[in-house]
Amino acid sequence: MAKHNLSEMEFVQRSTPTPAPSISGEIGRKRSPDGFKLFLKALYVVSFLAYGYLVYYGLDYYRTAYRERPRHEQYRTLRPAGDVGHGYGIIGSAMMLFMLLYSVRKRTRLLGRWGSLNRWLDIHIYFGIMGPLLVILHSAFKVNGLIAVSFWSMIAVALSGVLGRYLYLQIPRNRLGDVLSLKEARALDKKLTSLLMEELHLHEDQLLALQERIIPPIDPESSLINLLFHMIMQDLLRPFYLRRLKRVYHRELGLDGELLKLVVAQTYQKSVLERRIAALNRVQQLFHYWHVFHKPFAIIMYLIMLVHVGISIWLGYTWIW
Repeated sequence: MAKHNLSEMEFVQRSTPTPAPSISGEIGRKRSPDGFKLFLKALYVVSFLAYGYLVYYGLDYYRTAYRERPRHEQYRTLRPAGDVGHGYGIIGSAMMLFMLLYSVRKRTRLLGRWGSLNRWLDIHIYFGIMGPLLVILHSAFKVNGLIAVSFWSMIAVALSGVLGRYLYLQIPRNRLGDVLSLKEARALDKKLTSLLMEELHLHEDQLLALQERIIPPIDPESSLINLLFHMIMQDLLRPFYLRRLKRVYHRELGLDGELLKLVVAQTYQKSVLERRIAALNRVQQLFHYWHVFHKPFAIIMYLIMLVHVGISIWLGYTWIW
């Protein structure tokens, strides 16, 4: 059985090299699961469970007032210079340094054989989430002075990274992470439209009217904030749109079973692709503004982190040696 909720990237992989088959022909074809995605999901689950345990382990200490902490039994281990607290800082800082490998992979030919750019981005995001979380434990939730600047820069980088990932996904790309040209994206949309017209026995204007009746198109000329809001809302309402498509296709076109599921998924896929094509220039503009915001905070974060580490070593605050 084919997997129905196909991402745009997955559809590019399947449809770009060869002519589009009929939708009926897609049914029954099995796709091997993405081992990397399964590994990444498992890694997140294990990491968050482990982090939850670490917070629980030190919860009593973290909830203690700052002036009372030196008398707490866990002070020697969980304070920033303690064996465990210092370890949090070292591992968290290492993860944040590993994040820079994504930029090396993106801008040079080094590491080019070590996986696609998309996978490097996934690892970059993982380190960008777990690194700051461990640094928070390293600080024992006590943030002041120069470290506060680095800390809040780190938080700004992490939160803006979530937005950056979303914007990244709004730009049509191939499976290697390279941006598709507008011509290539439109060709893909045309292929998907022809496939649906053939299976549903509808003219293009009928198919478009049916699609827009359920999934309203966005206005690419609206303000950037308004555009971003409506794009996010459409993605959040995805389950609602899929249910409506399924109900309308079943009632008005008589579809059911696996064909209904696949046609619904492909119609939604077509709508998302057309939205990304229509908003491409505006999304690229948003992505530019995101870089302007993201990079300065990242630079501040790394500079202060290096100063902090250097001063700590100079003052003799080494870890287990």
